[in-house]
Amino acid sequence: MSSDFLTSFCHWASQEKIDLSPEILYEARLSYLDTIACIEVGKNQVISTKIQTFNNQYFHHSVPASRAMQYACQAGILDYDDYESAGSSHPSAPIISAVLALAPQLKLRLIDILEAWVVGYEIIIRMGEALGYGHYEQGWHATSTYGPIGCAAAVARLLKLPADQFGQALSIASSSAAGMKLQFGTETKVVHEGLAAQAGMQAAYLARQGITSHNQFFDSRDGFKDLYGDSQSVSLDSLKNKSWGSSVIDYPVIRKPWPSCAYTHRIIEASEKLYNPSINMKDIERVVIEIPEPWTKVVKFHLPNNEAEARFSAPYCVMMALQSGSLGPEDFSNQVYLNKDRRQLTELATVQPFKVDSQFTEMSPDYPDTVTINMKDGSSFKETIGYVKGGPNNPMSSEDLKSKYDKCSSNSMFFDQFLSSSLDENASSLLSIF
Repeated sequence: MSSDFLTSFCHWASQEKIDLSPEILYEARLSYLDTIACIEVGKNQVISTKIQTFNNQYFHHSVPASRAMQYACQAGILDYDDYESAGSSHPSAPIISAVLALAPQLKLRLIDILEAWVVGYEIIIRMGEALGYGHYEQGWHATSTYGPIGCAAAVARLLKLPADQFGQALSIASSSAAGMKLQFGTETKVVHEGLAAQAGMQAAYLARQGITSHNQFFDSRDGFKDLYGDSQSVSLDSLKNKSWGSSVIDYPVIRKPWPSCAYTHRIIEASEKLYNPSINMKDIERVVIEIPEPWTKVVKFHLPNNEAEARFSAPYCVMMALQSGSLGPEDFSNQVYLNKDRRQLTELATVQPFKVDSQFTEMSPDYPDTVTINMKDGSSFKETIGYVKGGPNNPMSSEDLKSKYDKCSSNSMFFDQFLSSSLDENASSLLSIF
C-alpha cells in the first residue's frame, strides 16, 4: 500500500495500543448502551422473528455472522438507533452488533470493544466527509454503503489484523456497499443494517485468510468515489492530515429521543413545544411543515399504511405530537396509524419543502425546520427548530439516555455497570446478557 489516507488509517487502526482520550472512550460506552437498548427493544418485533426464522433455516444462531445480522436488524427495527451527520448513516448498529456477536468467542476486554467502535466510526465519518451529502441525496442508503466498511474495520481491529490485511478487509467490504433509500418504509430498510454487519464481519475474516483486493478502492479510477460520489466529492487523501480518532469529536454521534426517521425529529420537537392542551384539534384549519427539499425523498409518506411508513411520515409524526405533547413507540405499534381519527388528523398537515444550495449538510441549523398551526379563527402558532435533539448542540443527557435504556431493556442495572466498568474488564462476562 502506498503512503496515503488508507495506509495511514490502517497503520493507526491496527497498532497494538490506540491513544484515546477519556472523552472519546466515554462516547463509545454511550454508543454501546444506546445500541444495546435498541437491540433489546427490537427483540420481540415481527421483523426480528422473521430474521430469526431465516437464520434458523439457512444458518445457525451460533454462527457469529448470523448473530450479527440478527442484532443489527433488531437495532434498526424501531428506527431508534443513532446516526451521524457526515455521511448520513446509522454507524453503531452494524459495528456494535458484529462486536457483540464475536465477544463470546474472543478474549476481549472492555477497552478492546470500545476501540473497535472508535475505529469503525472513524472510517465511516471520513468516507462521509469525502463523498459529501450528494451520496445520500443520489438515493444510496449510507448505512448500506459505509456500514460494511466501518464494520470490517471494527472486526479487523478485534482480530488484530496487520495493516496490510486490515486494508484488504476494508476493500473487500466495499464490494458489499449497496442498498437504496427506495426501501425506506419497508422491512428491507432494517435488513440493510443486518447485511452491513454480516458483510463487514465476513470481509475481515476473508482478509485474514489472505484474500486479496484492490488496496486503493476509494480514490482510484472507477473506485468508490467515482461510482458513489458527485461533483462535490473529494478524495480521502485530501483528509489524510486529520487527527486519528477525532471523528467522534468532529462529528458527534446523534442519539435519538424518538423512534422514527431522523428527518422527523426537529418537527417532532417543534410540535411538542407547540402542544397546548387548551387547543382543540377540531379548531385547526391546517398544519404546515417546512423542511429541506432533499428530506422529502426520505419522509415521503403522508397517510402511512404500515409501521415502517409511519416512522417516515412527517405529517403523521407531527400531528401525533401536537395531539398529545409527545411521541413514543406506542404511536407506531398495533396499527394505531390506521385509526380513523388519527388519519383525519394526519390529513390536516401538509409538507412544504424549501430549496437548499450545494452547501447543504445533514441537520445543519442553517436550514431549520418549521411547524405552523393555522387555526380556523385566523390565528396561528409557529415553532422553528435548527439544532436537532440528540445532536451536539442539543444533546441527550446521560439521564435522558438512561431513561431511554430503561424503557427499552429489562436489565436496568446493566447501564450503570457498563459505564463504571474497568477498561480491563472481561467483555464477554460484561456482555453476558447476550
